[in-house]
Amino acid sequence: MLAKLKLRIIERYRTQSRFSVSCGRPEHWISRIVQQRDVASDDDRRLIARKLRIRDAEVKEFFGNEHKR
Repeated sequence: MLAKLKLRIIERYRTQSRFSVSCGRPEHWISRIVQQRDVASDDDRRLIARKLRIRDAEVKEFFGNEHKR
């Protein structure tokens, strides 16, 4: 699980569902990324980082080394 990412989502949006909706994505989208069932695309990472105000230097801390493609 990407715990740091989940925590930031909860801090800023209260639920993963609200966050997904704010990104214009289906509700299960962020859940699958947080649970590491899907790997975020580069576009998804940029969208998530922008919405959660994650600086470029911090991105790796939130997404780790995802390699499940």
